[in-house]
Amino acid sequence: MEKLIETIVLFYTPLLLGFIFEKYVKVSKSFNKDLSKLVLYVFLPALLFDSIYTKSIRGSFRELTILTAFAIFTVLFYLLISKFLFGKKLELSMTLFYGNAGYLPIPIAYTLWGADAVSLIGFYIIGNNVLSNILIPVLSARDLKKGLDRLKKFPPLYAVFLALILALLKIEIPALILKTVSSVGDLAPSLALLVLGLDIATHGSFDRDGLKVYLARQAFSPLIPLLALLIGMKGLPLYVLILEAPMPPAVSNVILAQEYDIRPEKVSRVVLTSTTLAVLITIPILTLLFTF
Repeated sequence: MEKLIETIVLFYTPLLLGFIFEKYVKVSKSFNKDLSKLVLYVFLPALLFDSIYTKSIRGSFRELTILTAFAIFTVLFYLLISKFLFGKKLELSMTLFYGNAGYLPIPIAYTLWGADAVSLIGFYIIGNNVLSNILIPVLSARDLKKGLDRLKKFPPLYAVFLALILALLKIEIPALILKTVSSVGDLAPSLALLVLGLDIATHGSFDRDGLKVYLARQAFSPLIPLLALLIGMKGLPLYVLILEAPMPPAVSNVILAQEYDIRPEKVSRVVLTSTTLAVLITIPILTLLFTF
């Protein structure tokens, strides 16, 4: 019970503070975007680099890379489901298969299991983000090159690959530098939740299709860790997969929708509705599951 209370308090406090701050202070429109960029460009890469380098330098790559493979499988699995449920409605299809692999799962995993779980999530992000940024331009009948160019502007991937290269080359980073990177990265989970709270307070509006996308991910998500269990996955990698499978759509869906003219306002409402429902329903259930 103590662990459950701790997890709930650590997760929802920055979320609630962001929500209250926006409601009562009324920040400028650019504030949310700038703070989100700060998390994306500075704090999240530092957290991923530290956790992946530390884990890789002393561990096996097998359990790490299997998360990348399952992320790829998960994207393709939800893409197939989306074709049955939504047909040619790409604005709904993309929000179903491109899940939030970092912003939401990292704060939960970090609170529950520490830096080792964050390193696993880093590998999941590779498969999830790379494939999704390739698929969406292709499905929208646009230039694949634009999707690949977007990946060049996603700093967390650079952090993941740099950590991997240094670990594979057995390059030892001085303790002071690693500690500094770690201290910066430790700010990422709370700030990411603060940004989410700001976004919910700023743009909160219910969308029926957002509910459909949310319910679809919840309904089919148990099949993914079940498959992993059948092939022998266990322990922390399995827990991370259980956490990732039902996550709501990635916020990056909105940016991609704007770039490829895929009904961006609709995509924004779907993402926000699904994310709000996940915060209110899915995450408390997962927290109960992992703390008992």
